[in-house]
Amino acid sequence: MARAHNAWEIFQSGGEPTGIHGEIVKSWRRSQYSGVNPERLDVGHGEVDSGSAFVRTAAPVLSKLGDVLAGSSTCLALADTSGNLSWRWVSERSLSRALDRYQFEEGARFGEEHVGTNAIGVSLESGRTAMIVGGEHYKQPLHNWACAATPIVHPITGRVVGAVDVTCRAADANHLLRMAVQLLAEEVKSALYAASTAKQRRLLDVFLNYRATTASPVITLYDHIMIADETATTLNLDQSRLWAAVREAGPTATTIRLSGTVTARMFPLTPGTLADGVVLLLAGVSPIGRRADGVPPGLSADPQPVGLTPIERAEAEIISNVLTECAGNKSVAATKLGISRGTLYQKLRRYRLT
Repeated sequence: MARAHNAWEIFQSGGEPTGIHGEIVKSWRRSQYSGVNPERLDVGHGEVDSGSAFVRTAAPVLSKLGDVLAGSSTCLALADTSGNLSWRWVSERSLSRALDRYQFEEGARFGEEHVGTNAIGVSLESGRTAMIVGGEHYKQPLHNWACAATPIVHPITGRVVGAVDVTCRAADANHLLRMAVQLLAEEVKSALYAASTAKQRRLLDVFLNYRATTASPVITLYDHIMIADETATTLNLDQSRLWAAVREAGPTATTIRLSGTVTARMFPLTPGTLADGVVLLLAGVSPIGRRADGVPPGLSADPQPVGLTPIERAEAEIISNVLTECAGNKSVAATKLGISRGTLYQKLRRYRLT
């Protein structure tokens, strides 16, 4: 703690701090550039949606696990994508009162641009787990605290929906703080997947199937859901506008234009209707992370069985991979695939995998 505080003082006096992680110094510089006052607490408050789907799903998970932490001087919290606290659980009253004095409460703005270096702000800025202890905080009034936070990426859409945070007094911090928040994050992600609808899960499954078997950038799309690969994401497409364009084109359209040079082939998940969403295979943009032959990394360049739809080709590839993982044991493979052995044999004949 003393080393971090000394580095903080050197930085605030205009010097170059040493003996502290470079990521912390980068965050200090961002905080300074944002005009954050390092001496005053002045966290401020913003609008939060305490009834959001993220909070409704994640809060019960943290509350259940929090029962194990009762009496441990620990706080669990959720923040939205801007870093505003949307939910808090505290293990004991004395800690709750102390956190209130430091404005670590629902609605408090803990985005890096508002409060400087702290675990919630840094994790959302970097996209990774962050742990900030004592003097590593940009604001001096927060030097008595330690926190670890990690962003939560929705398992269906692949988009950040918020952050999970564990906070305690700096004197109580240890390496387990980082491990604890990562374990909590995994539990929250599992709950988000379980809470997703069958339609959302189907969109994800189809996305993954296409992603595994085509060299084209892929988007699966429906009403308020868009799942895009890394190439499609770089286009910064607006989901609502894209879905409106798909609806205007109608279920019989085969191609739509996304921009001046980018077009997409369109495949409804259910032929003849948009009721279940669509797959868009993009053209006019260079895919990221593909081999020189255009095949996704790890996928054989051998031709797929002819006469199959893209979804069938994807299914054939998945079945082949699972069989390989199961050393050719069809009973085990069928169980892993969630189908009967008879259905597996039918698919093996259909896709000429026997």
